[in-house]
Amino acid sequence: MLYAILAYFGGSDNAVSSIWNWIPTTVYYGAVMGASVGALALTIVWMFQRDMVYPAAFPAHSRERVSLPSQFGMPHFDDIRLETPDKVVIRGYLIKQATEEETKRAPTLMYFHANAGNMGHRLPIAKLIYDNTKCNVFMLSYRGYGLSDGRPSEAGLRTDALTALEFIRSHPLTANTKLVAYGQSLGGAVAINIVAAHESEFAGLILENTFLSIPKLVPNVLPILKHFTFLASEKWNSEANIQRIAKVPILFLSGLQDELVPPPHMRQLYELATRVGNEKPRVSWEEFSRGNHNDTCVQPNYYERISTWWKEVVDKADPYVPTGRLGTLESRNSVEKSDGENIYRVQSASKSLSDIDDDSANLSTKKDN
Repeated sequence: MLYAILAYFGGSDNAVSSIWNWIPTTVYYGAVMGASVGALALTIVWMFQRDMVYPAAFPAHSRERVSLPSQFGMPHFDDIRLETPDKVVIRGYLIKQATEEETKRAPTLMYFHANAGNMGHRLPIAKLIYDNTKCNVFMLSYRGYGLSDGRPSEAGLRTDALTALEFIRSHPLTANTKLVAYGQSLGGAVAINIVAAHESEFAGLILENTFLSIPKLVPNVLPILKHFTFLASEKWNSEANIQRIAKVPILFLSGLQDELVPPPHMRQLYELATRVGNEKPRVSWEEFSRGNHNDTCVQPNYYERISTWWKEVVDKADPYVPTGRLGTLESRNSVEKSDGENIYRVQSASKSLSDIDDDSANLSTKKDN
């Protein structure tokens, strides 16, 4: 066999020379092929990263079937269609108390759901908070989720949240209610953004298993991409934005067995929040030793802890004082008595949520300097 190989290369001396000439060529083409495959993989990740961040079609039929509040013992609700400033129609529920007077007196919860499913999947959670705190609930399916039009993106979800806030501050039953934002996972990032941009509109913020930012989350979710986080177009930089919230009380609900968002993300957000503002205690921490990413909300005493915090913080908060920055929708009967078919156009007079990126960048620059 060895003789045949040497004969093929023209003898032992020629064989050694030929092999040395052959190795660099093989390595070169191997490197080129490897680099090409890697570049193709990164291109695919770049092109489809929004589909990975926003799996709106999961679980099956999430884009076709959305449960109603009445199926979960909440018969007093409006099925809302809102047209955003960029002409996307999104869907939401305004779940009210039994009477108009009770609705006007009750605080309102803005519910921002996680990155999969739609608002209908969260109705059992909304029901328990609704019953325990006697609040109104406004929940929405982000663009590209549930029956809402459009495709999801960070800028788009920020616009959706602002549109929902405009609606709440325009509705004759909720315009003057105390407002609490509640966000789970991705919804926590949405909630942090809207509260940071419009802090004077809110009496509280509740965060469950949310993250510092998408780039800092990627190494845990997709370790193979940990060196390519600079390619992330979706940032959701809650690490910076939570430092803009100086007055609104915050309740952190952390599942210590979270397999998707590392629990230290929540702890770091909590620590950052405690450094801002002078009102103490403003930030509260509750942890659930057996809670993972999706079942923290069914851990023992989860809703009791929310209820206790709510009674101490939200119920005792000063009445809402209109700021004049929001509420640009017309106050009309068709808004109050929505049949689920009307579209309410929002022309925001308030600061755009996109401005928060510039402010966050300035904050980071000041800290670095």
